[in-house]
This record gives sequence, structure tokens and C-alpha cells, in this order.
Amino acid sequence: MGIWKNAFKLPGHSAITEEEKKLLNALALKINKRSMGNVAALALESTRPLHNLGSQALVFVTPMISAVFSKEEMDKFVKLLENPNAVDFFIDELNSGDSKSDTKVVK
Repeated sequence: MGIWKNAFKLPGHSAITEEEKKLLNALALKINKRSMGNVAALALESTRPLHNLGSQALVFVTPMISAVFSKEEMDKFVKLLENPNAVDFFIDELNSGDSKSDTKVVK
């Protein structure tokens, strides 16, 4: 039974660093400024099973979009897309920012 103990065990995901939180928070603010927070959160939630494929697609197109983003930035985005903890944090940021902008005072 010892050989099968870890046969189907998935690796754990790392915690989000402060630098990654700042990056995701800034991105969420830009999206919420355009009132697209709910749409972005819905898109992220509905494509959750495809995030690993999306990160590998980013790796594939990195040479083509290297004029816009540096390799280090692309590596950060790939790492964040593969980490479910980062995606959850980003969705929470999108939803919290949208609820702040929805509170309007009606007189």
C-alpha cells in the first residue's frame, strides 16, 4: 500500500505574496473603475477548470507579445493564473471593489 499512498496526491498551492497582492489589487481597481468587476469575476469563476490551460497558452504566446510585456511580467501572470489562491483573492478584490462603487446615496 505504500506505493499508492502518494500516487494521486496533488501538490499544494503557495500562499500569495504581498507583491502579488499589490499587482492583483491594482488590476482589480482598474477593472472596477470601468464597472466591469462583476463581469470579470463571472468570467474567472466560469473558466476555473481552464486556468492551467490558459497559463500554458500564455507561455506559448510569450514570444509574440514580448513587445508589450517583459518576460518577468509574463512569468508573474502565468504563476498567478496557475495558483487557485491568487485567483480567489483576485475575485474577492473584484467583488469588494464593485460593492463599494454600488453604494450610492439617494435623496
